[in-house]
Amino acid sequence: MADGLVIGIDLGTTFSAVAYIDKHGKPMVIPNREGDPTTPSVIFFEDDGTPVVGREARNQAITSPLRTVRFVKLEMGNPSYRKNIDGTDYLPEQLSAFILKKLKADAETHLGISIAHAVISVPAYFKDSQREATRQAAQIAGLEVVRIINEPTAAALAYGVDKALDDQNIVVYDFGGGTFDVTVMNVKASNFRILATDGDAKLGGKNIDERIVDFLANEFQREHALDLRVDVHTHQDLWDRAEQAKKDLSFRDNVAVVLQSGANVLRVDLDREILNELIKDLIEETRKRMENALAATGLTWSDIDVILLAGGSSRIPAVREMIKRTAGKDAAKDMNPDQCVAMGAAIQAMVAVNEVEGIAPSTSEKSGDSTAIVVQDVAAHSLGVKALGPDKKGYLNSIIVPRFTPVPCERTRVYATNEDNQKKIEVEVLQGEDSDPMSPAVDLIGKFSIGDLPPHKAGDLRVLVTLRYDMDGVIEVTAKELLSGKTTRERMMRKTGLLSAEHVNELTEAISKVEI
Repeated sequence: MADGLVIGIDLGTTFSAVAYIDKHGKPMVIPNREGDPTTPSVIFFEDDGTPVVGREARNQAITSPLRTVRFVKLEMGNPSYRKNIDGTDYLPEQLSAFILKKLKADAETHLGISIAHAVISVPAYFKDSQREATRQAAQIAGLEVVRIINEPTAAALAYGVDKALDDQNIVVYDFGGGTFDVTVMNVKASNFRILATDGDAKLGGKNIDERIVDFLANEFQREHALDLRVDVHTHQDLWDRAEQAKKDLSFRDNVAVVLQSGANVLRVDLDREILNELIKDLIEETRKRMENALAATGLTWSDIDVILLAGGSSRIPAVREMIKRTAGKDAAKDMNPDQCVAMGAAIQAMVAVNEVEGIAPSTSEKSGDSTAIVVQDVAAHSLGVKALGPDKKGYLNSIIVPRFTPVPCERTRVYATNEDNQKKIEVEVLQGEDSDPMSPAVDLIGKFSIGDLPPHKAGDLRVLVTLRYDMDGVIEVTAKELLSGKTTRERMMRKTGLLSAEHVNELTEAISKVEI
């Protein structure tokens, strides 16, 4: 690439951020055109259909909630999601592309150069469909994804890149606006080795806000027999007040929230004790996930040297208190939870740029030790195929790549036909730990078939299934039919739920004409 640089992007549920490596080798967050270090991940559609992203869009949410889109990250990888505005359906990839284009444009304005490449962070617990959807959103926005990095890994990079860490075990507790991840890793000098990860891609600050919304609405309904959640405008106002109250309670013991609908007014007093009671089960769920990740490594809390907090929801005092009770030590305080993921993504950009021919580094000088960093990640979810069980009475999820296998990796397993002269083999690729292929916790990644099979006895014809898991957590699968020592045919999996290349190109062309 003749010009430009590789930026790091934290594409968040509620706020997003972008960073780069400066000429001194330091990660720097790039302010948006409004001068803020983070950009609300909110989209507002004007009357003529023009999308507006960021602070202005967020300010329009109360007056025009039906023309405003929030929390789109939670719908990534969901092929059934549509947001209809004036008769036009918008897909999650398309909506996320609007946010990414805003971040790209702001970075270009600030740095004064063209940008076409990025490292984008995703929750460690994102599955293949969500990662692929993120990549497609970037493509639609005019960005080529050099690498996808897990958010906890990015946070650890931001923390440890300028420290001489000597064989330390680190826990990253990443509680964002819509997702929760916890990762246990070992850091030795510039080598970051992921040991285990756990999380919930549907648990985040939005859930906490929702508890406060319900509390406030119930108090108002008790006083005035009116439910503020029914009207879209008063409901949106509740969300905004709940979010602000949550933030205020991070540094104050109590807040007063004034609610109004017409002539009906109510002051609701909310303190930390009430908030802690409202969300104690959510905090407990994060604690369980944290304990599960630690147990998977065989380590104990006495083996953990540093606990890092990432994501805006980690600022809640109840989180720090829970971690202190659980781990017996305080979380580190020398990292900005809103900016560290973007900064870590920028550091990963510096690392990845040396592996991609023809891409300029994300700094005018290759200074510092960033290029010496080695990140060894793991598969957050198991990969397998749907196969007939040993009793021949039902199907199971036959795991080929167990979770926590270091990536990149490649694993192969041989399967045999079940019937004489079977004409076709269907291969369904699954992601998840449950042995039941129909479990909601198991996703169908994709499938393919091999037909026109030669005559054979049941069990004589064998299929070699190979699963490849790359550094981005993206999956490729091939199958070879083997008979009499000969390879007769090979097939690549066609993934389900992804936009076609033609559709991506159409959306890319359309968004290139939109000023954001």
